[in-house]
Amino acid sequence: MKLKLSASIFLPILVALGCSGAPREEDGGTPGNGTGGASSSVGSTGSGGSTGSGGTSSSGGSTGSGGSTGSGGTSSSGGATTTGGGATGGTSTGGGASGGGGAGSGTGEIFNPPYILGADISWTLEQESIGRSYRDKGQTKSIERIFVDHGFNFIRLRTFVCPDCPGGYTSELYSGARPTEAFCDTAHTIAMAKRVKACGMGLFLDFHMSDTWASIGHQDVPSAWAGMNPPQMQAAAYDHVKGVLDEMVAAGVKPDMVQVGNETNSRMSGVSMSNWANFSGLVNAGIRAVREIDPNIIVWAQHGRPRPDGDFRPWVDAYLTNNPHIDADGICGSTYGTTNNGQDWREEFGYIINTYKLPVMSCEYTDDRRDLINPIMRAFPNQMGRGTFLWEPTAYGDRRLFDFNNNTYTTNANMAAYARLAESYGLPVPSTPAERLQGTTCQ
Repeated sequence: MKLKLSASIFLPILVALGCSGAPREEDGGTPGNGTGGASSSVGSTGSGGSTGSGGTSSSGGSTGSGGSTGSGGTSSSGGATTTGGGATGGTSTGGGASGGGGAGSGTGEIFNPPYILGADISWTLEQESIGRSYRDKGQTKSIERIFVDHGFNFIRLRTFVCPDCPGGYTSELYSGARPTEAFCDTAHTIAMAKRVKACGMGLFLDFHMSDTWASIGHQDVPSAWAGMNPPQMQAAAYDHVKGVLDEMVAAGVKPDMVQVGNETNSRMSGVSMSNWANFSGLVNAGIRAVREIDPNIIVWAQHGRPRPDGDFRPWVDAYLTNNPHIDADGICGSTYGTTNNGQDWREEFGYIINTYKLPVMSCEYTDDRRDLINPIMRAFPNQMGRGTFLWEPTAYGDRRLFDFNNNTYTTNANMAAYARLAESYGLPVPSTPAERLQGTTCQ
């Protein structure tokens, strides 16, 4: 096994690393209401959380010391850098990041800010389709420009295999939009990605590998894959990821980071971790497509409950040491619930850093965890805690960044807190200079 990131990469240079089923109430989230855009039925978990009888073996792989780092990257005027040479079987993500100038067009270098301050805003096109708008400081703006102006530097978008297939996401929209558009399909993902890239932000693409929500206890087989044998499913997974990324590259919106599978605590696309050969073959088929598009795209794996009571460490061990291992560059988790004021997150994510020398990240949280999860990630040494992604902050959680009234989302004091947080971390606010955005679609 070759793990491509070692701690030594992060010491002399800035790290070159930078998630989603809907959150669960039991993990600290509160679904929105009809006006806010979420439903209490989004992403129910079932029992979930175990790796299965075949998912905890630690034989078949070693922790390794990391792949070759290459010679590093060259800085671009936009603040991103190219990464180093590729290691066998994956990528090397040495190289460094400046993070001060925005992500650029999305056609070349991988954007790697010193710390990721991100948000998942995949509901945006649905909200806009029913006439909703966004206001900040007395002005109507695009939601992505609002996030730029408050120091956010990354956006996460989810995509489904076939949302308008029977049983797909189109039949269960939670924003109030009519089921007339296949939101979160490739076309809608590209449309939103263009807006993100126009604002100079990084792009994190979340493949749910299902026609609808995938979460801890909700990992359905895509309808087009039903009845396939394992090799056929693996080919379909490869084709799906490759097809989406081919279209995104052609549109000039190549993602900077990708995850294949969402909250895959025990299965993905209906395939259980208890059959490791089939499960790993499926996940790695999708990752192989990413590597072939660009070996420098950073690949994350997401667990939905990174706590001792969520069987997190056995899952990590299975992913990284079973034979074959999952070819991920880092591990992220949904940090909604904590059993002891975040100490469980420190210990569980610290286990990954100390044992496998891989970076970690919160790929989902709500604003009530802002002042807990960000300091935890920030405190990990050598920038191994890469950052955080706030999940659907217009409409999800007990404490939101927008007030909703008269079909308009208006920023409140919770949003202003992120600009202060970014500045305290030495991140630029706005994350892309306003003069660079003049004449662009980022308004």
